[in-house]
Amino acid sequence: MPVNSQGKLIIYCLNVGQGDTTIIVTPKNHVIIIDAVKAKKIVNFLEQIGFDDQQTIDHIIISHPHTDHYRAVTPLINKYGTKEITFSSLRRYTMNVPGYVGIINTAAERKIPMNFLSGYNQIHPDESPFLDPKTIRLELLGPSNQFIEDLYNSGTLETNHYSIIARLVWGKFRMVIAGDAQMENWAHFDREKMLEETCTVLRSAHHGSANGTQFERIDRLNPRVVIVSSDPNGKDKLPDLIGCTTMLRYHKKSSHPIVALTYYTGSIRIEVNDKGSRKVFAYGESTNSNININHFVKLKRSTDPTKWRDLSLGKMPS
Repeated sequence: MPVNSQGKLIIYCLNVGQGDTTIIVTPKNHVIIIDAVKAKKIVNFLEQIGFDDQQTIDHIIISHPHTDHYRAVTPLINKYGTKEITFSSLRRYTMNVPGYVGIINTAAERKIPMNFLSGYNQIHPDESPFLDPKTIRLELLGPSNQFIEDLYNSGTLETNHYSIIARLVWGKFRMVIAGDAQMENWAHFDREKMLEETCTVLRSAHHGSANGTQFERIDRLNPRVVIVSSDPNGKDKLPDLIGCTTMLRYHKKSSHPIVALTYYTGSIRIEVNDKGSRKVFAYGESTNSNININHFVKLKRSTDPTKWRDLSLGKMPS
């Protein structure tokens, strides 16, 4: 079983370069994976926390059909299986992405239940009473069909607009996992009054890019921890200049929040107890090294583990 014997909610944000992989282990040892890239690294990590190939992943959620969010899903299904998969809306462009459709076909062949999210859904992984304040819930906010049609008709629709935004809630703890949400996605959910609450942790949208990460949005959510999952030296060079300066600006707030880029900090573990208190650890592994879960360093609130000022200056045009 996964190492979670103390009844905590544990979230792992893996360092997978420019890509997203979030692993959630609930107090009752249910395992949810949101996005999955670098299969070998994910498998090694799951083995180290006590997950073996006799166990099944409870739920896989693919935020949208870009390969840096789903490339490892098929290998994970082949090795572990899963009880359920949630995809974003199956419309227009998404029906023409071979790898994405391949996962759908694999799930259909294996009779894995599938959800295609348009709008809102709520998951209770530990099957606790709906109104119990100690119930863990995972809220999934997907673009509505009308939202997709409006963008298509205006000629501005692109794949990131399909992205699901997830919000994990347990007591006073809130974590928003934003996938590759764009400005239009945030505006859509603002109009629906679905993201009014602040959060404790934000997994930043679109690898810290300008299109997904506006200061006003982060400031309004007011997270104590911001996690950016990317490799600034990778193909797309994300986070970009505006994203870096946005993160620097938010880090410099008087409350000294943690703003961490996984390329520099390594994978991040968040432990939450039933009172909503959280602890944040960074593993400190380099991009290409194996995760060592016995060697982590606590991030202090005043620390800038990423050195956002230097990174911003490095992005300036020459």
